[in-house]
Amino acid sequence: MRVSTNQYSQMMSSSLNNNSLGLNKLMQQMATGKRVLLPSDDPMAATRVMSLGRQQAAIGQYQSNIDAADLALKSQETYLSNGVDVMQQIRDLMLWAGNDTNGPAEREAIASELEQLQDTLVSLINAKDENGKYIFSGNEVNTKPLDRDEEGNWVYNGDDGIREVVIGDGVTVKLNVNAGDMFFNEDGSNLFDQLDELITELRDPNFSPTDSDLLESSINMLDQALGNVTGEITNLGVRQNTLTTMSDGHSEVELFNNHLIGQLEDLDYADAMIEFNNYLLALQATQATYMKTANMSLFSMM
Repeated sequence: MRVSTNQYSQMMSSSLNNNSLGLNKLMQQMATGKRVLLPSDDPMAATRVMSLGRQQAAIGQYQSNIDAADLALKSQETYLSNGVDVMQQIRDLMLWAGNDTNGPAEREAIASELEQLQDTLVSLINAKDENGKYIFSGNEVNTKPLDRDEEGNWVYNGDDGIREVVIGDGVTVKLNVNAGDMFFNEDGSNLFDQLDELITELRDPNFSPTDSDLLESSINMLDQALGNVTGEITNLGVRQNTLTTMSDGHSEVELFNNHLIGQLEDLDYADAMIEFNNYLLALQATQATYMKTANMSLFSMM
């Protein structure tokens, strides 16, 4: 078969072009460290990488949610733990008030300290988070949970709403604790009104602990509230453990996915160098052959 000069030139140009394209692509791969630059380079690998990338993005969001939830739960635990300390002090004062050797001055001192501790406890329950939202008011985060009504009675202004956050595929964790569940009974009775009554009675000159049912009922209500609060602290700890477990699991999956993505799209530099040298040799050989044959003529054979 006879090959014309024009055909030969086209063959040489095509070979030079293909080798140049292959060399340029390989240089891009080596510069980025990625074997798959376009989906067409390896459609199956590119599809898997995209799928793993979506999973990694979801894990990143879960981890972000976990970090925010962990901060919120730890903040609530701190306030409630401080509240338990205050309530234990209140209980000690109640027991002291039951001593019938106390005179009016001692009972006034007890009443004054109970007032201060009550204010401290209310302040802890009315705490806000870093965004200025009330922590213990359910979904009513812009409403102060504890306050007095027009008659001076204590009321819970929040709701019993539950805020949850997604920390995994189909996995959520409860974020909040509300003051109503901890301190208020279904009939509206609550520790704070009970403390008000006890403080008023202690300041009565005729107060006698042996004749007072209020002191015993106040201790009982305080113990009930203490049980509620310590129970919620325990629940907060359980949720934090759940967050830790989920976070550790996400980290392991994330690490494994990164390994898979690397296997699918990362360049093997040893193989790439061999291929680079092959392209370079082929390109040089083609160029040398083309230049030599291009200068040939019948006159060179004479």
